[in-house]
Amino acid sequence: MSSSANDITIFRADWVLPVSAPVLADGALAVSGERILGLGSAPELLAAYPSATVVDVGRAIIMPGFVNCHSHVEYTSFRGILDDLDFGDWIIRLIDVKAALTPDEYLVSARLGAVEAISSGITTLADTSYGGAALTALSEAGLRGRVYLEIFGIDDTRVEQTIAEAEKRLDQAQAAASPLIDVGLTPHSPYTVSSRLYQAVSALARARNLKVMTHVAESKDELTYVRSGSGKLAHDYREKMGWERMLVQPFGVSPIKYLQQWNAFDADFLAVHCVLVTRDDIRILKANDVGVVHCPKSNAKLGCGVAPLRDLLHEGIRVGLGTDSPASSNIMDMFDEMRTMLFLHRAVEHDVSVLDAPTCVRIATLGGAEALGMADEIGSLEPGKLADFIAVDLSRSHFTPIDDPYSALVYGANQDDIIFTVVGGRMLYRERRYADLDAESIRTDAYAVREQLRERVRAGEVQIGGVTSGWWHTERRSTDEVMH
Repeated sequence: MSSSANDITIFRADWVLPVSAPVLADGALAVSGERILGLGSAPELLAAYPSATVVDVGRAIIMPGFVNCHSHVEYTSFRGILDDLDFGDWIIRLIDVKAALTPDEYLVSARLGAVEAISSGITTLADTSYGGAALTALSEAGLRGRVYLEIFGIDDTRVEQTIAEAEKRLDQAQAAASPLIDVGLTPHSPYTVSSRLYQAVSALARARNLKVMTHVAESKDELTYVRSGSGKLAHDYREKMGWERMLVQPFGVSPIKYLQQWNAFDADFLAVHCVLVTRDDIRILKANDVGVVHCPKSNAKLGCGVAPLRDLLHEGIRVGLGTDSPASSNIMDMFDEMRTMLFLHRAVEHDVSVLDAPTCVRIATLGGAEALGMADEIGSLEPGKLADFIAVDLSRSHFTPIDDPYSALVYGANQDDIIFTVVGGRMLYRERRYADLDAESIRTDAYAVREQLRERVRAGEVQIGGVTSGWWHTERRSTDEVMH
Protein backbone atom coordinates (compact mmCIF):
# COMPACT_ATOMS: atom_id res chain seq x y z
CA MET A 1 0.00 0.00 0.00
CA SER A 2 1.60 3.27 -1.06
CA SER A 3 0.82 6.35 1.02
CA SER A 4 2.18 9.84 1.28
CA ALA A 5 3.50 10.79 4.71
CA ASN A 6 1.02 13.62 5.13
CA ASP A 7 -2.03 11.31 5.04
CA ILE A 8 -0.76 8.84 7.64
CA THR A 9 -1.85 8.95 11.25
CA ILE A 10 -0.13 6.93 13.95
CA PHE A 11 -2.19 5.98 17.01
CA ARG A 12 -0.03 5.08 19.99
CA ALA A 13 -1.01 3.47 23.33
CA ASP A 14 0.55 1.52 26.19
CA TRP A 15 -1.07 -1.59 24.72
CA VAL A 16 -2.29 -2.54 21.26
CA LEU A 17 -4.45 -5.67 20.99
CA PRO A 18 -4.53 -6.93 17.39
CA VAL A 19 -6.67 -9.93 18.60
CA SER A 20 -5.29 -12.06 15.76
CA ALA A 21 -1.73 -11.63 17.07
CA PRO A 22 0.04 -11.17 20.43
CA VAL A 23 -0.39 -8.01 22.50
CA LEU A 24 1.97 -5.14 21.69
CA ALA A 25 3.26 -3.20 24.69
CA ASP A 26 4.04 0.43 23.84
CA GLY A 27 2.35 -0.29 20.55
CA ALA A 28 1.08 1.75 17.65
CA LEU A 29 -1.22 1.56 14.66
CA ALA A 30 -0.56 3.38 11.38
CA VAL A 31 -3.63 4.35 9.37
CA SER A 32 -3.88 5.71 5.87
CA GLY A 33 -7.29 6.61 4.53
CA GLU A 34 -9.82 3.98 5.52
CA ARG A 35 -7.32 1.17 6.03
CA ILE A 36 -4.64 0.01 8.42
CA LEU A 37 -1.18 0.60 7.00
CA GLY A 38 0.82 -1.16 9.68
CA LEU A 39 1.18 -1.93 13.36
CA GLY A 40 4.05 -2.68 15.68
CA SER A 41 6.06 -1.08 18.42
CA ALA A 42 5.59 2.66 18.72
CA PRO A 43 9.31 3.50 18.28
CA GLU A 44 9.47 1.44 15.07
CA LEU A 45 6.37 2.99 13.49
CA LEU A 46 7.32 6.53 14.51
CA ALA A 47 10.73 6.00 12.93
CA ALA A 48 9.19 4.51 9.77
CA TYR A 49 6.78 7.44 9.31
CA PRO A 50 8.48 10.48 10.86
CA SER A 51 6.11 12.98 9.21
CA ALA A 52 2.91 11.23 10.26
CA THR A 53 0.34 12.84 12.52
CA VAL A 54 0.52 11.22 15.97
CA VAL A 55 -2.40 10.57 18.33
CA ASP A 56 -0.99 9.35 21.64
CA VAL A 57 -3.63 8.07 24.10
CA GLY A 58 -1.07 7.03 26.72
CA ARG A 59 -2.26 4.62 29.39
CA ALA A 60 -4.86 2.98 27.21
CA ILE A 61 -5.62 0.01 24.99
CA ILE A 62 -6.10 0.28 21.24
CA MET A 63 -8.12 -2.66 19.92
CA PRO A 64 -10.58 -3.56 17.16
CA GLY A 65 -14.00 -2.02 17.50
CA PHE A 66 -16.70 -4.26 18.90
CA VAL A 67 -18.84 -6.22 16.45
CA ASN A 68 -22.33 -6.31 17.95
CA CYS A 69 -23.87 -9.25 16.12
CA HIS A 70 -27.45 -8.73 17.24
CA SER A 71 -29.21 -5.50 18.17
CA HIS A 72 -32.53 -3.71 17.77
CA VAL A 73 -31.64 0.00 17.98
CA GLU A 74 -35.24 0.93 17.17
CA TYR A 75 -36.21 -0.38 20.62
CA THR A 76 -33.83 1.85 22.57
CA SER A 77 -36.68 3.96 23.92
CA PHE A 78 -38.21 0.85 25.49
CA ARG A 79 -35.45 0.23 27.98
CA GLY A 80 -36.70 -0.39 31.51
CA ILE A 81 -40.36 -0.84 30.56
CA LEU A 82 -40.53 -4.65 30.57
CA ASP A 83 -37.86 -5.47 33.12
CA ASP A 84 -39.46 -8.23 35.20
CA LEU A 85 -41.22 -10.52 32.75
CA ASP A 86 -40.26 -13.96 31.53
CA PHE A 87 -39.77 -14.42 27.81
CA GLY A 88 -43.33 -15.46 26.91
CA ASP A 89 -44.98 -12.56 28.72
CA TRP A 90 -42.24 -10.15 27.61
CA ILE A 91 -42.68 -10.78 23.90
CA ILE A 92 -46.47 -10.62 24.18
CA ARG A 93 -46.33 -7.26 25.98
CA LEU A 94 -43.72 -6.02 23.52
CA ILE A 95 -46.35 -6.16 20.76
CA ASP A 96 -48.33 -3.44 22.56
CA VAL A 97 -45.27 -1.30 23.20
CA LYS A 98 -44.10 -1.58 19.58
CA ALA A 99 -47.52 -0.50 18.29
CA ALA A 100 -47.40 2.67 20.40
CA LEU A 101 -44.67 4.54 18.47
CA THR A 102 -44.94 6.46 15.22
CA PRO A 103 -42.33 6.07 12.44
CA ASP A 104 -40.74 9.39 13.45
CA GLU A 105 -40.52 8.23 17.06
CA TYR A 106 -38.88 5.00 15.97
CA LEU A 107 -36.26 7.06 14.15
CA VAL A 108 -35.55 9.00 17.35
CA SER A 109 -35.22 5.72 19.22
CA ALA A 110 -32.86 4.30 16.58
CA ARG A 111 -30.73 7.45 16.66
CA LEU A 112 -30.44 7.10 20.42
CA GLY A 113 -29.22 3.54 19.91
CA ALA A 114 -26.65 4.71 17.38
CA VAL A 115 -25.35 7.32 19.83
CA GLU A 116 -24.94 4.67 22.49
CA ALA A 117 -23.25 2.25 20.12
CA ILE A 118 -20.62 4.77 19.05
CA SER A 119 -19.79 5.88 22.59
CA SER A 120 -19.64 2.23 23.70
CA GLY A 121 -16.94 1.32 21.19
CA ILE A 122 -19.22 -0.60 18.81
CA THR A 123 -18.10 -0.05 15.23
CA THR A 124 -20.25 -2.68 13.50
CA LEU A 125 -23.85 -3.65 14.23
CA ALA A 126 -25.98 -6.41 12.78
CA ASP A 127 -29.34 -4.83 13.48
CA THR A 128 -32.89 -6.07 13.06
CA SER A 129 -35.44 -3.62 11.70
CA TYR A 130 -38.97 -3.64 10.36
CA GLY A 131 -39.68 -0.05 9.38
CA GLY A 132 -36.18 0.97 8.27
CA ALA A 133 -35.42 3.54 10.98
CA ALA A 134 -32.28 1.62 11.94
CA LEU A 135 -30.95 1.93 8.40
CA THR A 136 -31.32 5.71 8.50
CA ALA A 137 -29.87 6.06 11.99
CA LEU A 138 -26.80 3.88 11.40
CA SER A 139 -26.13 5.55 8.05
CA GLU A 140 -26.36 9.03 9.59
CA ALA A 141 -24.02 8.00 12.40
CA GLY A 142 -21.30 6.65 10.12
CA LEU A 143 -21.41 3.18 11.63
CA ARG A 144 -20.64 0.01 9.74
CA GLY A 145 -23.14 -2.79 9.73
CA ARG A 146 -25.85 -4.91 8.29
CA VAL A 147 -29.55 -4.17 8.69
CA TYR A 148 -31.74 -7.25 8.48
CA LEU A 149 -35.31 -6.48 7.40
CA GLU A 150 -37.85 -8.36 9.49
CA ILE A 151 -40.40 -10.63 7.85
CA PHE A 152 -43.44 -12.10 9.57
CA GLY A 153 -46.21 -14.39 8.33
CA ILE A 154 -47.85 -17.70 9.14
CA ASP A 155 -50.59 -17.59 6.50
CA ASP A 156 -49.36 -19.71 3.59
CA THR A 157 -51.96 -18.20 1.27
CA ARG A 158 -50.08 -14.87 1.53
CA VAL A 159 -46.51 -16.11 0.97
CA GLU A 160 -46.19 -14.63 -2.53
CA GLN A 161 -47.61 -11.30 -1.36
CA THR A 162 -45.29 -11.23 1.66
CA ILE A 163 -42.26 -11.91 -0.53
CA ALA A 164 -43.31 -9.22 -3.00
CA GLU A 165 -43.60 -6.73 -0.15
CA ALA A 166 -40.20 -7.85 1.18
CA GLU A 167 -38.58 -7.30 -2.22
CA LYS A 168 -40.02 -3.80 -2.40
CA ARG A 169 -38.71 -2.98 1.08
CA LEU A 170 -35.37 -4.52 0.16
CA ASP A 171 -34.99 -2.39 -2.96
CA GLN A 172 -35.84 0.76 -1.01
CA ALA A 173 -33.43 -0.12 1.79
CA GLN A 174 -30.53 -0.92 -0.51
CA ALA A 175 -31.04 2.37 -2.33
CA ALA A 176 -31.07 4.32 0.94
CA ALA A 177 -28.19 2.57 2.75
CA SER A 178 -24.82 4.22 3.19
CA PRO A 179 -21.79 2.50 1.59
CA LEU A 180 -20.96 1.10 5.04
CA ILE A 181 -24.29 -0.70 5.44
CA ASP A 182 -25.54 -3.77 3.64
CA VAL A 183 -29.03 -5.22 3.85
CA GLY A 184 -30.19 -8.72 4.73
CA LEU A 185 -33.43 -10.49 5.58
CA THR A 186 -34.84 -11.71 8.89
CA PRO A 187 -37.63 -14.23 8.94
CA HIS A 188 -38.37 -13.43 12.57
CA SER A 189 -38.67 -16.82 14.28
CA PRO A 190 -40.20 -20.30 14.00
CA TYR A 191 -43.30 -19.10 15.84
CA THR A 192 -43.93 -16.08 13.60
CA VAL A 193 -42.92 -17.46 10.19
CA SER A 194 -44.40 -20.48 8.45
CA SER A 195 -42.31 -23.22 6.89
CA ARG A 196 -43.32 -22.13 3.37
CA LEU A 197 -42.33 -18.53 4.12
CA TYR A 198 -38.94 -19.67 5.46
CA GLN A 199 -38.43 -21.56 2.20
CA ALA A 200 -39.45 -18.53 0.15
CA VAL A 201 -37.17 -16.17 2.07
CA SER A 202 -34.26 -18.59 1.64
CA ALA A 203 -34.90 -18.75 -2.10
CA LEU A 204 -35.05 -14.96 -2.38
CA ALA A 205 -31.87 -14.53 -0.35
CA ARG A 206 -29.93 -17.02 -2.45
CA ALA A 207 -31.19 -15.48 -5.69
CA ARG A 208 -30.05 -12.04 -4.58
CA ASN A 209 -26.94 -13.09 -2.62
CA LEU A 210 -28.26 -11.83 0.72
CA LYS A 211 -27.48 -12.76 4.30
CA VAL A 212 -30.27 -14.16 6.48
CA MET A 213 -30.80 -14.06 10.24
CA THR A 214 -33.44 -15.57 12.51
CA HIS A 215 -34.17 -15.79 16.24
CA VAL A 216 -34.18 -19.49 17.07
CA ALA A 217 -34.10 -21.87 20.04
CA GLU A 218 -34.36 -18.90 22.40
CA SER A 219 -36.87 -20.09 25.00
CA LYS A 220 -38.87 -22.99 26.40
CA ASP A 221 -41.98 -21.27 25.03
CA GLU A 222 -40.60 -21.56 21.50
CA LEU A 223 -39.54 -25.16 22.07
CA THR A 224 -43.05 -26.05 23.28
CA TYR A 225 -44.62 -24.28 20.31
CA VAL A 226 -42.52 -26.06 17.68
CA ARG A 227 -42.67 -29.49 19.27
CA SER A 228 -46.27 -29.66 20.42
CA GLY A 229 -48.07 -26.63 18.98
CA SER A 230 -49.07 -25.45 22.45
CA GLY A 231 -48.18 -22.93 25.15
CA LYS A 232 -48.18 -19.13 25.35
CA LEU A 233 -46.85 -18.62 21.83
CA ALA A 234 -49.52 -20.89 20.36
CA HIS A 235 -52.34 -19.15 22.17
CA ASP A 236 -51.74 -15.78 23.89
CA TYR A 237 -49.14 -14.55 21.40
CA ARG A 238 -51.11 -15.62 18.30
CA GLU A 239 -54.25 -14.02 19.73
CA LYS A 240 -52.36 -10.75 20.26
CA MET A 241 -51.10 -10.91 16.66
CA GLY A 242 -54.58 -11.65 15.30
CA TRP A 243 -53.58 -15.15 14.23
CA GLU A 244 -55.85 -17.12 16.57
CA ARG A 245 -57.83 -18.68 13.72
CA MET A 246 -54.76 -20.09 12.01
CA LEU A 247 -54.05 -23.76 12.60
CA VAL A 248 -51.14 -24.51 14.94
CA GLN A 249 -49.29 -27.56 13.69
CA PRO A 250 -46.99 -29.48 16.05
CA PHE A 251 -43.78 -30.53 14.32
CA GLY A 252 -42.38 -32.82 17.03
CA VAL A 253 -38.78 -31.67 16.51
CA SER A 254 -36.41 -29.04 17.86
CA PRO A 255 -36.48 -25.53 16.33
CA ILE A 256 -33.10 -26.22 14.68
CA LYS A 257 -34.31 -29.45 13.07
CA TYR A 258 -37.49 -27.67 12.04
CA LEU A 259 -35.50 -25.08 10.06
CA GLN A 260 -33.22 -27.75 8.63
CA GLN A 261 -36.26 -29.49 7.15
CA TRP A 262 -37.07 -26.40 5.10
CA ASN A 263 -33.58 -25.89 3.68
CA ALA A 264 -33.06 -22.66 5.59
CA PHE A 265 -29.44 -23.20 6.61
CA ASP A 266 -26.23 -22.31 4.79
CA ALA A 267 -23.06 -20.30 5.41
CA ASP A 268 -24.95 -17.03 4.93
CA PHE A 269 -27.39 -17.88 7.74
CA LEU A 270 -27.10 -16.43 11.24
CA ALA A 271 -28.88 -18.20 14.11
CA VAL A 272 -29.45 -15.84 17.04
CA HIS A 273 -29.66 -17.17 20.62
CA CYS A 274 -29.47 -21.00 20.30
CA VAL A 275 -30.04 -21.34 24.04
CA LEU A 276 -31.95 -24.63 23.87
CA VAL A 277 -29.96 -26.67 21.40
CA THR A 278 -28.93 -30.31 21.65
CA ARG A 279 -25.69 -31.85 20.50
CA ASP A 280 -27.52 -33.04 17.39
CA ASP A 281 -28.69 -29.47 16.78
CA ILE A 282 -25.13 -28.22 17.12
CA ARG A 283 -23.91 -30.81 14.61
CA ILE A 284 -26.59 -29.60 12.17
CA LEU A 285 -25.42 -26.01 12.58
CA LYS A 286 -21.80 -27.04 12.02
CA ALA A 287 -22.61 -29.21 9.00
CA ASN A 288 -24.31 -26.22 7.36
CA ASP A 289 -21.64 -23.71 8.48
CA VAL A 290 -24.27 -21.58 10.24
CA GLY A 291 -23.05 -18.64 12.32
CA VAL A 292 -24.42 -18.28 15.86
CA VAL A 293 -24.97 -15.16 17.98
CA HIS A 294 -24.72 -15.48 21.75
CA CYS A 295 -26.78 -12.93 23.74
CA PRO A 296 -25.99 -13.88 27.35
CA LYS A 297 -27.49 -10.89 29.18
CA SER A 298 -30.79 -10.85 27.33
CA ASN A 299 -31.20 -14.61 27.64
CA ALA A 300 -30.44 -14.51 31.36
CA LYS A 301 -32.68 -11.52 32.09
CA LEU A 302 -35.69 -13.08 30.37
CA GLY A 303 -35.16 -16.39 32.13
CA CYS A 304 -34.38 -18.23 28.89
CA GLY A 305 -31.20 -19.88 30.12
CA VAL A 306 -27.57 -20.03 29.04
CA ALA A 307 -26.52 -21.16 25.57
CA PRO A 308 -24.04 -24.10 25.43
CA LEU A 309 -21.14 -21.93 24.35
CA ARG A 310 -18.47 -24.49 25.20
CA ASP A 311 -20.07 -27.05 22.88
CA LEU A 312 -20.57 -24.50 20.10
CA LEU A 313 -16.92 -23.44 20.23
CA HIS A 314 -15.68 -27.00 20.57
CA GLU A 315 -17.58 -27.91 17.40
CA GLY A 316 -15.84 -25.04 15.56
CA ILE A 317 -18.96 -23.00 14.96
CA ARG A 318 -18.52 -19.31 14.17
CA VAL A 319 -19.83 -17.51 17.27
CA GLY A 320 -20.30 -13.79 17.79
CA LEU A 321 -21.63 -11.72 20.68
CA GLY A 322 -24.80 -9.61 20.66
CA THR A 323 -26.36 -7.21 23.13
CA ASP A 324 -29.88 -7.81 21.77
CA SER A 325 -32.24 -4.87 22.28
CA PRO A 326 -32.37 -2.32 25.10
CA ALA A 327 -35.94 -3.57 25.61
CA SER A 328 -34.43 -6.79 26.98
CA SER A 329 -30.82 -6.12 28.01
CA ASN A 330 -31.21 -2.37 28.72
CA ILE A 331 -27.76 -1.22 27.59
CA MET A 332 -25.48 -1.87 24.64
CA ASP A 333 -22.30 -2.30 26.67
CA MET A 334 -20.14 -5.00 25.09
CA PHE A 335 -17.78 -4.96 28.08
CA ASP A 336 -20.69 -5.87 30.31
CA GLU A 337 -21.79 -8.49 27.78
CA MET A 338 -18.31 -10.10 27.81
CA ARG A 339 -18.19 -10.06 31.60
CA THR A 340 -21.67 -11.57 31.90
CA MET A 341 -20.75 -14.24 29.37
CA LEU A 342 -17.61 -15.23 31.27
CA PHE A 343 -19.28 -15.30 34.69
CA LEU A 344 -22.39 -17.18 33.53
CA HIS A 345 -20.49 -19.94 31.80
CA ARG A 346 -18.01 -20.43 34.61
CA ALA A 347 -20.90 -20.62 37.09
CA VAL A 348 -23.03 -22.99 35.01
CA GLU A 349 -20.12 -25.26 34.13
CA HIS A 350 -18.54 -25.08 37.62
CA ASP A 351 -15.29 -24.68 35.71
CA VAL A 352 -13.08 -21.58 35.39
CA SER A 353 -11.35 -23.05 32.35
CA VAL A 354 -14.50 -22.92 30.22
CA LEU A 355 -13.86 -19.32 29.20
CA ASP A 356 -11.09 -16.75 29.66
CA ALA A 357 -10.69 -13.05 28.98
CA PRO A 358 -8.83 -13.30 25.62
CA THR A 359 -11.53 -15.64 24.29
CA CYS A 360 -14.24 -13.21 25.36
CA VAL A 361 -12.54 -10.34 23.55
CA ARG A 362 -12.08 -12.47 20.46
CA ILE A 363 -15.77 -13.46 20.38
CA ALA A 364 -16.75 -9.77 20.74
CA THR A 365 -14.52 -8.70 17.83
CA LEU A 366 -13.07 -11.17 15.32
CA GLY A 367 -15.55 -13.90 16.27
CA GLY A 368 -18.41 -11.56 15.46
CA ALA A 369 -16.83 -10.62 12.15
CA GLU A 370 -16.48 -14.31 11.30
CA ALA A 371 -20.11 -14.99 12.21
CA LEU A 372 -21.23 -12.16 9.92
CA GLY A 373 -18.94 -13.20 7.06
CA MET A 374 -16.93 -9.98 7.38
CA ALA A 375 -13.65 -11.22 8.86
CA ASP A 376 -11.64 -10.41 5.73
CA GLU A 377 -12.24 -6.71 6.41
CA ILE A 378 -12.87 -6.16 10.13
CA GLY A 379 -12.58 -7.75 13.58
CA SER A 380 -8.81 -7.61 14.07
CA LEU A 381 -5.99 -5.12 13.58
CA GLU A 382 -4.03 -6.23 10.54
CA PRO A 383 -2.38 -4.34 7.67
CA GLY A 384 -4.83 -3.95 4.79
CA LYS A 385 -7.95 -4.36 6.90
CA LEU A 386 -10.43 -1.54 7.42
CA ALA A 387 -9.41 0.88 10.16
CA ASP A 388 -12.25 0.15 12.61
CA PHE A 389 -10.80 0.47 16.10
CA ILE A 390 -11.27 1.98 19.53
CA ALA A 391 -9.21 3.21 22.46
CA VAL A 392 -10.05 2.22 26.04
CA ASP A 393 -8.85 4.42 28.92
CA LEU A 394 -6.87 2.58 31.63
CA SER A 395 -5.76 5.63 33.59
CA ARG A 396 -8.46 5.56 36.26
CA SER A 397 -8.34 3.93 39.68
CA HIS A 398 -10.47 0.89 38.83
CA PHE A 399 -7.69 -0.21 36.48
CA THR A 400 -4.73 0.39 38.78
CA PRO A 401 -2.52 -1.60 38.84
CA ILE A 402 -2.78 -3.85 35.77
CA ASP A 403 -0.47 -6.25 34.03
CA ASP A 404 -2.82 -7.95 31.59
CA PRO A 405 -4.84 -5.74 29.20
CA TYR A 406 -7.25 -8.58 28.39
CA SER A 407 -8.02 -8.95 32.09
CA ALA A 408 -8.56 -5.20 32.40
CA LEU A 409 -11.01 -5.15 29.49
CA VAL A 410 -13.17 -8.05 30.59
CA TYR A 411 -13.09 -7.75 34.38
CA GLY A 412 -12.89 -4.00 34.79
CA ALA A 413 -13.88 -1.88 31.79
CA ASN A 414 -17.25 -0.44 30.81
CA GLN A 415 -18.65 1.72 28.03
CA ASP A 416 -17.71 4.94 29.83
CA ASP A 417 -14.03 4.07 29.43
CA ILE A 418 -14.08 4.59 25.65
CA ILE A 419 -11.74 7.40 24.57
CA PHE A 420 -12.48 7.29 20.86
CA THR A 421 -14.23 5.24 18.19
CA VAL A 422 -12.90 5.10 14.62
CA VAL A 423 -14.73 3.57 11.63
CA GLY A 424 -13.00 3.35 8.27
CA GLY A 425 -10.22 5.64 9.48
CA ARG A 426 -12.72 8.32 10.49
CA MET A 427 -13.03 9.47 14.09
CA LEU A 428 -16.74 9.24 14.99
CA TYR A 429 -16.34 9.88 18.72
CA ARG A 430 -13.62 11.31 20.91
CA GLU A 431 -13.77 12.21 24.59
CA ARG A 432 -17.57 12.48 24.66
CA ARG A 433 -17.84 14.48 21.45
CA TYR A 434 -19.47 13.12 18.30
CA ALA A 435 -18.37 13.93 14.76
CA ASP A 436 -21.78 13.73 13.10
CA LEU A 437 -24.41 13.57 15.82
CA ASP A 438 -25.99 16.09 18.17
CA ALA A 439 -26.21 13.64 21.05
CA GLU A 440 -27.82 16.07 23.48
CA SER A 441 -30.60 16.87 21.02
CA ILE A 442 -31.15 13.16 20.33
CA ARG A 443 -31.41 12.42 24.05
CA THR A 444 -33.86 15.28 24.53
CA ASP A 445 -36.00 13.93 21.68
CA ALA A 446 -35.85 10.46 23.25
CA TYR A 447 -37.12 11.77 26.58
CA ALA A 448 -40.02 13.35 24.67
CA VAL A 449 -40.80 10.03 22.95
CA ARG A 450 -40.84 8.26 26.31
CA GLU A 451 -43.16 10.90 27.74
CA GLN A 452 -45.51 10.48 24.77
CA LEU A 453 -45.55 6.74 25.36
CA ARG A 454 -46.26 7.30 29.04
CA GLU A 455 -49.16 9.62 28.20
CA ARG A 456 -50.64 7.11 25.74
CA VAL A 457 -50.62 4.47 28.45
CA ARG A 458 -52.22 6.82 30.97
CA ALA A 459 -54.90 7.79 28.45
CA GLY A 460 -55.69 4.17 27.72
CA GLU A 461 -54.58 4.44 24.10
CA VAL A 462 -51.98 1.73 24.75
CA GLN A 463 -52.64 -1.29 26.95
CA ILE A 464 -49.56 -2.83 28.54
CA GLY A 465 -51.05 -5.30 30.95
CA GLY A 466 -48.92 -7.41 33.26
CA VAL A 467 -46.01 -4.98 33.52
CA THR A 468 -44.85 -4.77 37.11
CA SER A 469 -42.42 -1.87 36.99
CA GLY A 470 -45.11 0.83 37.00
CA TRP A 471 -42.84 3.15 35.02
CA TRP A 472 -45.77 5.09 33.53
CA HIS A 473 -46.91 6.25 36.98
CA THR A 474 -43.68 8.09 37.75
CA GLU A 475 -43.37 11.82 37.36
CA ARG A 476 -40.96 12.74 34.61
CA ARG A 477 -37.99 14.76 35.77
CA SER A 478 -36.60 17.52 33.62
CA THR A 479 -33.96 16.68 31.04
CA ASP A 480 -31.40 18.66 33.03
CA GLU A 481 -32.13 16.63 36.18
CA VAL A 482 -31.81 13.34 34.35
CA MET A 483 -28.65 14.24 32.46
CA HIS A 484 -26.90 15.74 35.47
